[in-house]
Amino acid sequence: MVSSKRIEWVDIAKGIAIILMVVGHEIGGNARIFIFSFHMPLFFILSGFTSGAVLTFSKWKQKLPKILKIYFLAIFMIILLSIEKLLIWNVSIYQIGVETLRGIFWGSNTYSAHAISTVGVMWFLIVFVWAKILFDLLQVLFNDKYIGVILGIISYFAYLTSLHHWLPQDLDIVPIAALFMWGGSILRQWYMRKETNIGKHILPIFIFICFVYWIVCLQNSINIEMATRHYPYFLVSLLEALAGTVVISYLSMGIQEYKISNSIAIIGRYTLMILCIHQLDFYKIFWSVFISSPWLAALTRLVIDLGIFVLVILFQKFYKKKAML
Repeated sequence: MVSSKRIEWVDIAKGIAIILMVVGHEIGGNARIFIFSFHMPLFFILSGFTSGAVLTFSKWKQKLPKILKIYFLAIFMIILLSIEKLLIWNVSIYQIGVETLRGIFWGSNTYSAHAISTVGVMWFLIVFVWAKILFDLLQVLFNDKYIGVILGIISYFAYLTSLHHWLPQDLDIVPIAALFMWGGSILRQWYMRKETNIGKHILPIFIFICFVYWIVCLQNSINIEMATRHYPYFLVSLLEALAGTVVISYLSMGIQEYKISNSIAIIGRYTLMILCIHQLDFYKIFWSVFISSPWLAALTRLVIDLGIFVLVILFQKFYKKKAML
């Protein structure tokens, strides 16, 4: 069983990853390679880490409405982004409408030769929903020891498919995201045994191996970009994302005692909100043309997104206090 109580280092790790997501969308070079070596897979992996096992079909159906709410939130955010484009760009309602429907159908974050319209960062929520449904369903249908093999095979064929064709709803990414979730569930099992004699000896060795593997991959400019189906050497980059997540998670455990970790943990608790703010901050459709420096753009966008986040949190607290009077 996984406790319903939040795990602080998980929130810290997610806070680090969401901050790096905002920065990574604007910069290039080695810094971008570092960020894209783990940042989005981390969310899938830690989702698998914190999610309880789904062992019955009734429990799977019980969780389904809550998961689908995230999907409808993604659709709503895509529509809001289209409204922003309509307000800023000189385009017709018909053109925006067609682009929006096409974007929702494909669910992708980039344009391609297949007339796919971008849905911004909402691709992540679309993939998350279908991956979560798939992973939970496999837990119901199969013994836990077979799920990794099944997802590994499906993921490889999904990867091969993505080399030639992108599937609607990012279904060629979904198995890979579900595989990351399974990896997170395995890490949870190891984490639960960390206080045993075997766990105390194996954990430092495992962390060291992950760190070395991650650094070697970074030195060879290997990174993973799920939205664009970029998986160099496939298994090598998938393991790199897992190794990077392990190291960042271990680092997050180590900084729990420092005051700055409280702020990062708060950010990590509201990653969904920050993702939505990032989607609608007008950057790509309006004010990006005014900033030429990638690092200045990254810093400005981070300040704006987090600033809006703080204002929303303060408004929520004010509204709750007012409602209690």
